[in-house]
Amino acid sequence: MIETLQSLRIVFSLTVMLAHFSYAGIEGHSTGVGPMFFMLMTGVVMSRSYGPKIRNGSFRFGSYLLRRFFKFYPLHLLCLVSILLIRHNTLTSTDYLSILPNALLLQSWIPDANYYFSMNGVSWYLSDLLLFLLLFPFLYRWIGKMGDKALGRTAILLLTGYVGYVSFVQTDDLNYWLYIFPPVRMLDFIWGMMIWRLYELHPAWGRLRRPTSVELLLAVLVVLTIVLYPLHERWHVALIHWFVLIPVVLIFMQGDQYGGWLSCFLKTRTMVWLGGLTLDTYLLHHLLFAILLNNASKYDVVLPYPVMLIACLGVVILVSWLTHRFFVNPVNARLKAWCKI
Repeated sequence: MIETLQSLRIVFSLTVMLAHFSYAGIEGHSTGVGPMFFMLMTGVVMSRSYGPKIRNGSFRFGSYLLRRFFKFYPLHLLCLVSILLIRHNTLTSTDYLSILPNALLLQSWIPDANYYFSMNGVSWYLSDLLLFLLLFPFLYRWIGKMGDKALGRTAILLLTGYVGYVSFVQTDDLNYWLYIFPPVRMLDFIWGMMIWRLYELHPAWGRLRRPTSVELLLAVLVVLTIVLYPLHERWHVALIHWFVLIPVVLIFMQGDQYGGWLSCFLKTRTMVWLGGLTLDTYLLHHLLFAILLNNASKYDVVLPYPVMLIACLGVVILVSWLTHRFFVNPVNARLKAWCKI
């Protein structure tokens, strides 16, 4: 486990939670940076974990797919069932039609917000993730053999293809075709795989002279991409973020060994522990925010925005930890034992 990257996951999960927290007339600020970081990270982690097995011939597709699937699907199903139970009196006909695509993780293939953002809206990410998992072994057999020149040519090809796609796509729903559509978001996953391949080729490319300054600069650039996100709908989804997040992953990957103050902070036990709850906080926060804020309104609980935000985030972390410990881990263990993997 690369501790700096593990901890960064909860940092970017926080950007997603802040985007979905609306209270006291203050709307959440959408950024797109969180899901992109998760997709990049998935490419890195998958390549690091399963790349050697693909190379030495010990990789087994069925066992691999079930292991990855069991990590997220039980929690996804728990969230879906919880939403159906809570909202059973207010479900529309469209909601009922969206249940099956959600259960099968096909919702992000349907270009209609009533489907891809239905039920637990953030689960569209899992629909994209399933495609990544299915194609990873085949992609790795290509990317895992690349040298520096091939990586450079592929990077230019990806950038050129994406710029062409963004420039010429004509639609009233850019949010879907640039932000949700699985084949387009596959590019983020491929970038992550390429990052790991570059790291394999140059595992010790040198210690930064001023690591803290570089890390702080990257942190500022991440904040700027978040602030500037709404400026241009066509370019804010991926291209601008790539030029920031790819260096972030590369630098903090090295920061696990040679990092500055930010890397040292990310390697603390608390941050690493929080990083392990990222998927849980990501999938649960939307539902928990709705429950907490609806009940606050129902019982006339009025708190200053910062206090309510901190209270809600605290509840999300607590419930995520309890869910992870008493539901996700036990169910995951039983499913793996049942399938003998």
